[in-house]
Amino acid sequence: MIRRLFSTLIADYPPAGEFLPSAPSNRQPSTGSGSGGADVVPPAFRTSSLQSLSWLHAISPCFPVSGDRIEVIREPGTFYNTLLDKCSVAQRRIMLASLYLGTGSLETQLVAAIHENLRNNVQLKVDVLLDFTRGTRGERNSKTTLMPLVKETDNFRLSLYHTPVLRGLTKRLAPPRWNELLGIQHMKLYLVDDTVIISGANLSNDYFTNRQDRYVMIEDRRLADFYANFLGKVQEFSLTVGRDGATRLHDTWTMLPYKCAQLEFATEARDRIRAYYRSVMDEQRAVCERDEAQHADTWIFPLIEMGQLGIHHDSLATKQLLSGCLAGSQLRLATGYFNLTETYMNTLTNECQAQCNILMAHPNANGFLGAKGPAGGIPAAYSLLARKFLEMLKSSGQSHRVELLEYERPGWTYHAKGLWYYLPDSSLPNVTLIGSSNFGERSVNRDLEAQICVVTNNATLQRKLETEYQNLLQHATTAETELINRPVPRWVRAVVGLFRNFF
Repeated sequence: MIRRLFSTLIADYPPAGEFLPSAPSNRQPSTGSGSGGADVVPPAFRTSSLQSLSWLHAISPCFPVSGDRIEVIREPGTFYNTLLDKCSVAQRRIMLASLYLGTGSLETQLVAAIHENLRNNVQLKVDVLLDFTRGTRGERNSKTTLMPLVKETDNFRLSLYHTPVLRGLTKRLAPPRWNELLGIQHMKLYLVDDTVIISGANLSNDYFTNRQDRYVMIEDRRLADFYANFLGKVQEFSLTVGRDGATRLHDTWTMLPYKCAQLEFATEARDRIRAYYRSVMDEQRAVCERDEAQHADTWIFPLIEMGQLGIHHDSLATKQLLSGCLAGSQLRLATGYFNLTETYMNTLTNECQAQCNILMAHPNANGFLGAKGPAGGIPAAYSLLARKFLEMLKSSGQSHRVELLEYERPGWTYHAKGLWYYLPDSSLPNVTLIGSSNFGERSVNRDLEAQICVVTNNATLQRKLETEYQNLLQHATTAETELINRPVPRWVRAVVGLFRNFF
């Protein structure tokens, strides 16, 4: 019954519109000072080895910073302690966007720190954006954990994003967990005053202790303001939790996501996000010509993906990065769940010229290992998809250029995702992608995702990024032989093609 309900909704997506007026191209921008976003780029992108990346200025706002103001966090415990410390002393704002907030002791301590800060500082504003289905699952959940703050002060706001795809009979009948398959709020953005932490980690115990992820912390007022305003836009089409625990529409929104016309909801949400991005890009055209921008050594490009709303921004940029890899370059790709889209796999096989490593979770490090019901077959499904990609590489004569690796660490699960790109003749990464996207079907077609593309000439930051990747490799082994020989249950082989869009 549930399977039939889900399959009928695949055709209900709005048309996949392009996020900006045109998709990125390999055309190099001119060096003139015209008003077009593609024409205004820092000198480093015009005359150095970074020239092949200058197209980024045409598709995203650019935030020039000093690489010395970026910290690469490597351990989940450090991530938690950093978040706890900063939330405890925040002066103006805290904005947390995650899939969910856990209910354990560490999560309770974090909420208590925020609660205490709110009581002591009447100037502090706190906004939390979570997914509706995941955040309300079970009797004790993210919402119930945060209700004391909602009830106590107007300075705390809890917003729950509800996918417009979950509606009607499916909303009434789909049980918890299953209803999350249709689409979720998956962004992981943590903002405290002028500090932004971009991650793939959720706010729960595993992600604070023994679930390996990635975390980059940036100190920059302009970037923090950008994300504060961006999350405010997402909150507009999310549901707001009132003091009575009921959800209501945002003051500027009129459509319930599960009752209004789905296309109407998606179109209005897309238009608001698109208008915001375009307005920021117009403002940023002047930024790139200021002295501070001309002398920056690092550039940050925010990327987002909201496939159900018709926004395909991050996936366009990611494909361009993959297809634009130069001969003699190196590419390191990581994902917690190997379910690369057909577009990404074809691009890596047929267009990418880099020597590639792809790091993924070993079944023993997969968070779905041992799950009840059909979810227990997900690790095997990922292995099957990786095996098929290996076969594609071999049939195309590209297996010598792409190596698959698996992360396995006793007592740990693996959730790190992203990209490290090394320009020709560079032993350190010049580019990294970090954020919530797993580069899979869900990330492109179902969930709300956020990444940043960091381009840098800062040697210290480059070494930090290299150390980060090498630390992941300490627990990785070549996967080819085991993938070929690893048993996959028949039922998994039978259904993986039907359901790969859902996991």
